Amino acid sequence: MVAEGTPNELKGQLPGDAIQVELSDPEADGRAHAALDRVPGIWEVTIEGRSLRARTGNGSAAVPSVLQALEAGGLRVASVTIARPSLDDVYLRHTGRSPARTEEKV
Repeated sequence: MVAEGTPNELKGQLPGDAIQVELSDPEADGRAHAALDRVPGIWEVTIEGRSLRARTGNGSAAVPSVLQALEAGGLRVASVTIARPSLDDVYLRHTGRSPARTEEKV
C-alpha cells in the first residue's frame, strides 16, 4: 500500500489537469521530453510507448503550447485529451508507472 484515503481524497491531492497525448511515433520518448521541457507550466511528464501524460494547472490553456512544442520537435500527434485527476494518475504519481504497465510485468 502506497497511499490511503477515499478516491476523492486521493484524487484531490493532485493539482491541476492531466493531459494525455497519443503520439504517432512509438519511439518518441527522448524527443518528446526535450520538446516539453520548453513548455512552462507542465510537470510530471511520463511517456510509455506512444502515450504521453503530463500535468498542468490548466489543461485547456496548455494544450496549444504542448501541441506546438511537439510539432516543433518533429513529433506528430494522433490525439489529445484533458481530464481531471483519476485514480490511475494517483497510482502513477505514487509508483512511477501506470497500472497497465504494472500488470504487464506480473
